[in-house]
Amino acid sequence: MGFLKDKFKKRRETHENGYVSFTQDDLKEKMKANPANEKAYEFLDAAMCTSSHITAIDENNQTVNIDDVYPCSEAECDEMDRLLDRAEAEVKDKNDQFFKERYDELRAIVKWSREKHWTFKWSLIAGCILSIFIMFYISEQVASDRQSIEAKVEGIKNWQKQDTTIAFADCRTDSLVYSLANANAHKAYRLGYIKKNHESALESVEEYKQRLDTAQSREQKKAIKEQIKYYEDKAKEHLKNYEEINDMKFKAYRKAVVKSYKDDLRAARWLDRIVWLICIYVILLTPFYIYSSHQYGYYITRYRAESARLDKLQKIGFAFASFLLGASLALEFFPETKVTTVYSSGRRETHTESNPLDIAIMILKLCLLAAAACVFSFVSIYIMSHVTIAAFKRNHDWSKVAAATAALTSKATEVAGKAGAVAKQAAGKAIEAANDKIQQQKALKDGNPEDPKM
Repeated sequence: MGFLKDKFKKRRETHENGYVSFTQDDLKEKMKANPANEKAYEFLDAAMCTSSHITAIDENNQTVNIDDVYPCSEAECDEMDRLLDRAEAEVKDKNDQFFKERYDELRAIVKWSREKHWTFKWSLIAGCILSIFIMFYISEQVASDRQSIEAKVEGIKNWQKQDTTIAFADCRTDSLVYSLANANAHKAYRLGYIKKNHESALESVEEYKQRLDTAQSREQKKAIKEQIKYYEDKAKEHLKNYEEINDMKFKAYRKAVVKSYKDDLRAARWLDRIVWLICIYVILLTPFYIYSSHQYGYYITRYRAESARLDKLQKIGFAFASFLLGASLALEFFPETKVTTVYSSGRRETHTESNPLDIAIMILKLCLLAAAACVFSFVSIYIMSHVTIAAFKRNHDWSKVAAATAALTSKATEVAGKAGAVAKQAAGKAIEAANDKIQQQKALKDGNPEDPKM
């Protein structure tokens, strides 16, 4: 039972990882032990060196890496089959069990290489499906924001005309409330915010002037004066901004506010389009990825190193996503705030109170979950895109398509050239006829009715 288990394991490794259960040294030893099959072993050895993965150094050193035996193209499969046929034909000792087992193993390698195998991964498809749900959620949020902005724009357009001038002295900076109820309410908020920044800049000027009185060194005084100049300029800038906005008449101000919201609306629409394009791309990518993952074994072998790099990227990306997911789940164990009350009778009562950090923890948890989902989806989409494009490029013969395209282009160029020549000839004849007409009119004007050509 153990023998069968080991044999099955070895067979599985051979098919999945490119391993074989023998080396060229094993063949050389058996060749010496059984000279009758020496020629057959030579062809068996040559069959092992068919793959282009085997470098010139490997061949010169007479060693073959165990994961380089698989053929990497249809031509290499044909060559390996031919060498195995020669090896089988050169067998003299039919009872050589070692040769038979090694021959069958190499035949199985060629057979596996010629067959198509599914290489897609459900984990990547799961990542793409998750990304579709994320895109739908983002699209719903963007649609909601867009509707809200459209409603605000419509409300602004319906503002009743009124005087929106607010004197600087009358502008309040306390209890600022953002409102779109009317032009005055919105303008009061904006001007109040600007005036508040102006007053804050003036306070900073006074603060640095006080520091200037206590400065000890020339360098400190210079730095403080630079800060005073900076905040004085900021105060002037805020005051100028206040005056520019306050001088705007009702229609101009309403137009400016509508424009600011229309810019937000345009950005929301573009974001919505981008989200839907990504969503459509991912939906189309999934079936193409599955289709392109049905590859011949020699294609899988040829790009084994590249596949290993993608597998490494997948492991790193998924590990990072798992870490973020685990960190978000770990926040569930954050200790709750418990308060113990001791009454005069000696009775003790313990209850849980809301922790001020609960909201921050919940936000952090949601951010970690969102980051984990985004990393998982991004890695899946990237690897699937890379694999799909590479597979379509490698596994299909595009030479015929390229030749047909080149032929069509050449034919179109030829037809365009002929059409251009005909047009040029027609234009030449038209110019010649026009010149003849001009000459005839000139001759008639000069009183010479004869044809100028004669």
